[in-house]
This record gives sequence, structure tokens and C-alpha cells, in this order.
Amino acid sequence: MTGVMSEWNSTKWITERDFGRSRTSYNLDDLRKAVQPLQGVGAQRLLDIGCGFAGLSRLVGDYIGAKEVHGVDIDDRVIEEAQSKGVEIVLADAGEHKLPYPDGHFDAIMTLGMMDYLVSFDPMIREVNRLLAPGGSVLVALPNLGSWHNRAMLLLGYQPRDVEISSEVLAGVPRGYEGELPAGHIHIPTVRAFTELMTHHGFRTVKLSGGRPRMRSAHKVLEFADSILTRKVTLARRFYYLGEKERSIPEPEKLAHLPYQSL
Repeated sequence: MTGVMSEWNSTKWITERDFGRSRTSYNLDDLRKAVQPLQGVGAQRLLDIGCGFAGLSRLVGDYIGAKEVHGVDIDDRVIEEAQSKGVEIVLADAGEHKLPYPDGHFDAIMTLGMMDYLVSFDPMIREVNRLLAPGGSVLVALPNLGSWHNRAMLLLGYQPRDVEISSEVLAGVPRGYEGELPAGHIHIPTVRAFTELMTHHGFRTVKLSGGRPRMRSAHKVLEFADSILTRKVTLARRFYYLGEKERSIPEPEKLAHLPYQSL
């Protein structure tokens, strides 16, 4: 790692396995716009939680000039390729456990399209806060519960695709999803809810931006509507949250011992 910022060279790092593992790999222009404010901030260490085959980890790391790029994933099949891309990877379940790094070890952390597989966001966000140095940056990408297409599906009586109620069958979704199996999505937030949650956990919002994941075969009218509505992040099908650590937060077991304050 040189620590020198590079151009956005996706062809160098993104492989077929990255495309197979991460939907973000198909939306690289949205990712570039979301991460652009991190260029020039001097981030030395980047951690990607849920890094997969680590093409996105290296792409972003090079773009912001990180000297070290680290990754965490739960799948041992990604290790060899991630390491071949120069990413220092560890196997760990980031949903409920502390990660094997000291406090304040990273200048930037990202997690792309992974948190919707967690029962609760709190443990992982708390761990991100612990691992970030003061003023460090966090980038999160998630499907948007309040997107225009989820609002339309609810209005028509359908279940939003990214809020699954069964591990056996996709129930209540439009016919276009027939033949698919549940992916493990548990829940997704609105942009407002996630922003408020990050504030609660000690972060200041730096930038919110919308994303346009690949659409299934759709009428050109829908594609055009999507391109227009995505300009308003609260209606976009996907959103990127970029935040800055403002304060450390107490461990959950200490919360009960804080003095009570009436509202």
C-alpha cells in the first residue's frame, strides 16, 4: 500500500466473484460519489465489515489513499482472493461480537449491504464507534425501506423484498421474484430512522446519497421514474450514509448505571 490516492479503477480489483457476492459491485458510480468526501482526509487504515472477496475494499482503499486495508467476513471461502488483493482479512461474526482490533484503530470503516442481515443494528454500530479514531469516518450502504418502490408495493398490498418473514419461502412479494429463495434479509431502515440511530450512537451525518441497484427487467417508464426519484435520497431504492465519529459511547452494560434524566 502506498498511501497515495488513485483513480477510480474498478477493472483492477472487481472480479466475477465480487459481482456474485455483492450487489454494490454493480453500482460503482453511486459508491464513488458516496465515498468521494473521504479523498484527502488522510485515512491511513480502512476496515470493510462484510468484505466478501474484497474487491470493493481495495477499490475504496486505493481511492482514498489508505496505507492499510483490512476486511472482516464470516465466510472462509473469501480468504484466498481477499488476501491476493492485499487485504488483511479476519474471519469473524460482526453481528454480535467484538472484533479483534484495539480501540480507535481505524480512520475509516465501511459496510455495504450487510447490516440488513442483523437482528439489531446496535451492537455493530457500537463496535464501529469503538474501532474508529476520534473524527473517523463510517460509510454504510443499505436498502431503503421508504423507497418509492417499497411504498408502491405496500400500497398494492405486497411485502417489500428486503423484509423477509420466512427462511423457507418468499411470501407476499410480486410475481417477478418467483423462483427466488430468501436471502436472509431481516429488516431495513428508512433514511430518517438510520440517521437518528447513528446520531444516538455518537455520529454526525456528513453526507446522504441515493443509489440505484440493478433493476429486474422493467418498463422504460419505471426506469425513468427511478432515475428521477433517486435524486431525493429518502425515495431512493438504496442509500449511502457517510458519518463522522463525534463522541465515544458507553458499553451497554454501563447504560443502566447512568444517572436518570427526565425529559
